[in-house]
Amino acid sequence: MMETQHDPDDRFAYSRTALARLALAAELRELADRATAGVPTTRDMWAHPGEAVSDALDLVAQAQEVLVRAVVYERQKHTSWETVGERLEITRQSAHAKYKQAVAEWDLALQEPFYPAPEGGVRAQRLPEAAYAPTRTGRDLDAWARIHVPEEQDTDHPVTGHLPALTLAEEMVQVLDALKHLYRDMHTPPDPAARARLTERKAALLDRIAVEEGRPEAVIQASEARIVAAQLRAEAEQ
Repeated sequence: MMETQHDPDDRFAYSRTALARLALAAELRELADRATAGVPTTRDMWAHPGEAVSDALDLVAQAQEVLVRAVVYERQKHTSWETVGERLEITRQSAHAKYKQAVAEWDLALQEPFYPAPEGGVRAQRLPEAAYAPTRTGRDLDAWARIHVPEEQDTDHPVTGHLPALTLAEEMVQVLDALKHLYRDMHTPPDPAARARLTERKAALLDRIAVEEGRPEAVIQASEARIVAAQLRAEAEQ
C-alpha cells in the first residue's frame, strides 16, 4: 500500500509543547531499540576487540541527545532554567549556557524546518522528524509503546492520547510568529505565497474566534485577511 504523501503543514495542528514531547519520545524509542539490540550474545563471536565499548559509547551519545530533547521539552513547557539546573545538579547559569543553543535551534527549526540548500544540493532537515511529521510519528510511537511497554498494551493511544492540546489562542500565536518570522531579513522581501498561506490560516482562525468566543469583530478581521491573502496570491502568480 502506498504511503500517503506527507502534509508539510501537519505540525501546525499540534501545540509546540506536543511537538517537543514527540521529539523526546522518538529519541527515547531510538535509545531503547539500540540498547535492546545489544542484549543478545548471538553475534559476540564475530565482534571486534573493543566493539562492546564502542557500542556503549554510542548509547551514551544517544542518551545525551535524549537529554537535549528533554531540556527543550521542559523549556517549551516554560520550566525555568533554575529548575532545569537543579535537576542537572548544576547552576542556572551553567544550564542556560549549555543548552541555550539547542533551545534556540529548536525555536528556529519550528519556523525553518530545513537548512538552506547548498548550491546544487539537497536541503537537510533541521526540525526533528518527529516534529515535522507528528501524525505519522505519533501513530508509530503508539504502536511501539503498545508492544514494548506491557502496561500500555491495551491502551489505544499511549503516546498521542495525552499530548498537550493546541488551543485556539496558541494556534493564533503560531501563525502570528510565522508571519513575523517572514520579515526577519530587512533586505529580503517575504515570499508572497508564504504570506498568503499564513494569512489564509489567520482568517480561518479569526472565523473560529468569532464563533467560539462570540467576537463579531473577528468576522470583519477575517474578511480583511482574506482580501490581503487574495492580493498576495495574485502577486505570487505574477
